[in-house]
Amino acid sequence: MENQLFIALITYCLMLLLKSKVSFQGPLLSIKRQLSTRLYDSFTSFVRKLYQKFGSSSKGRRRINHEAIFQETLRQVMVNEVDHLDDLTYDPLV
Repeated sequence: MENQLFIALITYCLMLLLKSKVSFQGPLLSIKRQLSTRLYDSFTSFVRKLYQKFGSSSKGRRRINHEAIFQETLRQVMVNEVDHLDDLTYDPLV
């Protein structure tokens, strides 16, 4: 039990030293994540990846406008364009 505590404290201190060595302003969790993925890379490669800015890979959660879908379906029913509604592959969200 004490060994785990000492290992955790040593790891924390080493991460703080690394953070000050590379003048990183972000959280320690970022350093930990980069260390675990780049353990066998060179130090310069690690620092380069640590400072790399990542853009979001998705546009976030897509909001569905249910009212617009309802209005479009209602319009199709009123003008008798309902043949496609029996098709099971029809998806109004696409």
